[in-house]
Amino acid sequence: MPVKLKWPWLGIAIPCVLVSFIGYCGHFFILSNFLSPSKQLWFQCNLALIWLSYYYAIYTNPGRPRPNFEVPKYEWKNYCKKCQNYKPERAHHCKTCNQCVLMMDHHCPWTMNCVGHNNFPHFLRFLVWVIVATAFLLYQLVSRIIVLWRDRNLPDYMFHRSELVFLTILTPLDAFVLLTITILLCRCLANQIFNGMSQIETWELERLQALFDSKRLVPLLIEAAWDIFPGTREQINESTAAELSMNKELRLEDVVNFPYDLDPWSNAEQLLGNPLLWLWPFGRPKGDGMSFVKNEISEYSSRASYEDLLLSLPWPPDGGRTRAGPGSLSSSIESITKQGEQLIRRRPNDTSDLIGRRQWQNDWGENLEDFGVDVDTEQAS
Repeated sequence: MPVKLKWPWLGIAIPCVLVSFIGYCGHFFILSNFLSPSKQLWFQCNLALIWLSYYYAIYTNPGRPRPNFEVPKYEWKNYCKKCQNYKPERAHHCKTCNQCVLMMDHHCPWTMNCVGHNNFPHFLRFLVWVIVATAFLLYQLVSRIIVLWRDRNLPDYMFHRSELVFLTILTPLDAFVLLTITILLCRCLANQIFNGMSQIETWELERLQALFDSKRLVPLLIEAAWDIFPGTREQINESTAAELSMNKELRLEDVVNFPYDLDPWSNAEQLLGNPLLWLWPFGRPKGDGMSFVKNEISEYSSRASYEDLLLSLPWPPDGGRTRAGPGSLSSSIESITKQGEQLIRRRPNDTSDLIGRRQWQNDWGENLEDFGVDVDTEQAS
């Protein structure tokens, strides 16, 4: 679950103290006693890259929509009343930054900034360089401990007391930082590289899965297709909902496609730009963050089957609907089993058991607000 700090400035102060204490104390009190000058220089260069990438992650604007943005055809029209502008795909309004953020991943308390399209490469490089530095330092610390333990019977004057003190403090602290940042990097890679998703979009997919498991999603998708694709009411109707509801083998991926997942390499290029510049401190992402390359499944065709029409819906495919309206398809279709036969019938317009998108939480207890999203601006049309 995202961290919330009572004093936001601690989000930057804590990482700065940790990097300084672990990096510089580890160097001057331990590494300088036995490490070669070339390796010490390499370690200092690594620390400099940490500071540089962290600086850019903090001060680079994550990206905001250009003024008077016009929503392309077959995309949801999501108007931000605070910015008085339409949001591009994948953009959300951050309550803390007070702006719409392009491809918003989350608001990060450790940078006091949103992680979005423009600064995600800096954020990812910061994590990488922290892992490289802490892994290198941990290896050297453990190696030094082994040497000192082997020579423990030598006279005391051959050891630096300060080295022993800082070995005791820095070894577990460095291991803790390495573990936590590695977990965070793995989550970023799993979401963005292997699935092409931001953290918000991963949360969105979990919400859709919950709707699908409760048999509520398909009618919402059909209503969304009616809204976004003109002339589909005859092709996709209540009979379609009945047919899909009776299909016990139907899976979420049969009706929901995440359009921005290409393949791991292409996802990485979209996120980090030119592969030759992935570790370059000033490397930028591909594109302008206003529109994104989509997979072939998301291509709309008026001649497509109704299953393909549902798969070609823009993200999120239900349009971010918070609740089915009275008399809507999603509140009127129900699949029941009676005397061994499966039947489709209308049910009362009771949606009291539905949880709105603004309030829904995943298994981690996260809702949209936990990622920094201003939920008052999240109504699509």
